[in-house]
Amino acid sequence: MKRIGLFIAILAFGLSALTQSASAQDKKAKKPASSTEKKPTGFKKLAGGLDYKNIKHGTGTRKPQLKDHIEMNIHIHIGDSSVFDSRKMYNNKPVLFTIAPPKQRGDLTEGFMEMVAGDSAVFMFSVDSMKATGAQMPPWVHPGQMIEYNVSMVSVMSEEQFKKDADEKAARQMAIDEVLLKDYFKKHNINPTKTASGLYYTIVKDGEGPTAKKGELVTANYTGKILDGNTFDSNTDSAFKHVQPYPFTVGKGIRGWDEGLQFMKKGSKAIFYIPSTLAYGPQDQKGIPANSILVFDVEALSIESPADQSAKDDKILQDYFVAHSIVATKTASGLYYVISQKGLGPMAKPGKKVTVNYTGKTLDGNVFDSNTDPSKGHVSPFSFNLGVGQVIKGWDEGIQLLNMGAKCTLYIPSGLAYGPSGNPPAIPQNANLIFDVEMLSIDK
Repeated sequence: MKRIGLFIAILAFGLSALTQSASAQDKKAKKPASSTEKKPTGFKKLAGGLDYKNIKHGTGTRKPQLKDHIEMNIHIHIGDSSVFDSRKMYNNKPVLFTIAPPKQRGDLTEGFMEMVAGDSAVFMFSVDSMKATGAQMPPWVHPGQMIEYNVSMVSVMSEEQFKKDADEKAARQMAIDEVLLKDYFKKHNINPTKTASGLYYTIVKDGEGPTAKKGELVTANYTGKILDGNTFDSNTDSAFKHVQPYPFTVGKGIRGWDEGLQFMKKGSKAIFYIPSTLAYGPQDQKGIPANSILVFDVEALSIESPADQSAKDDKILQDYFVAHSIVATKTASGLYYVISQKGLGPMAKPGKKVTVNYTGKTLDGNVFDSNTDPSKGHVSPFSFNLGVGQVIKGWDEGIQLLNMGAKCTLYIPSGLAYGPSGNPPAIPQNANLIFDVEMLSIDK
């Protein structure tokens, strides 16, 4: 079972991952589509505009409710072009999705909540309606087309049922992992330390200073292997194409990493032996089969608190302002801004749908995105709901400083942007960003 990640969740909420998902598949030659497609017949139209038709009735009795967990297979296509097929992507295993309140028109959650286990259904939503939500469509999509979602419901579980089932499976898998680990240690003459969670570790080299704490940023070198010795990732092996120190925020990774890093100091070297229940569990990952025990060689190069990075960002931004003779206003969060054109009317407020033009740059002047530059492939106004996490924190805060017709430049520290992960390849780790923004409209 594979949990639906952000990318398919974005699809489920009718946003702009269609382009990403198409590029993630082996794209076949796409047949030119006419500008008009037949509207669905025999469908029930749900409140959010999604057209729904049940194709096969299952034997389940429970329709999904809020916070329920569902397993399903889903195939998304537009005309003859396949956009996403969970069976192909996840080796014919169902994906897992948690039911949350529908967020906007076309939200697939409404359709899921009409189904029971064993049902097969078709959902449809027009490309035109999708574009009206602010989604950026791939260039091969034409007005009048319908997005079709073929869904088969495998199971529906309440939160309580899901947790009980997961705990029982984890306990059984932990016992299996423990036997495998002990056999491995005996075979290789290893005597590691075991924690209460079931993690094993060995400190190969002690470091200096305090150990890492939850929320701190550890920059590390690492190599990850499964128990048979096969290396699935490394930032010191050029074969994996990311040979540079890698930042991890303690508390935001797999449980075995989050716990193991807290035994390390700056300069420490360690080996983590992570049972599958503290790693990726029953989920397949690239190069990692389901229920794999992982072995990591880790070197902690540096340890920084969020305050350290925030101070570093602020110094970088202030130096930039001096070098470019910029006078910017700073907010309590560390965001800086300059209003270059005043607007009219009230400021944008959280929950409102806003439409903007923007250009985003790194401090070295590299333009990584723009909806006014044709070379970026999406020259149309960008709309989103403000203050609900659809954009980076610096945008959710900065756009609230604008009213209709206002123009500004936002100088966003990395902690309010993409942080230590960055957004490769265009946005490096811990990058401070500059956005030129023009407010086009604010929904009443």
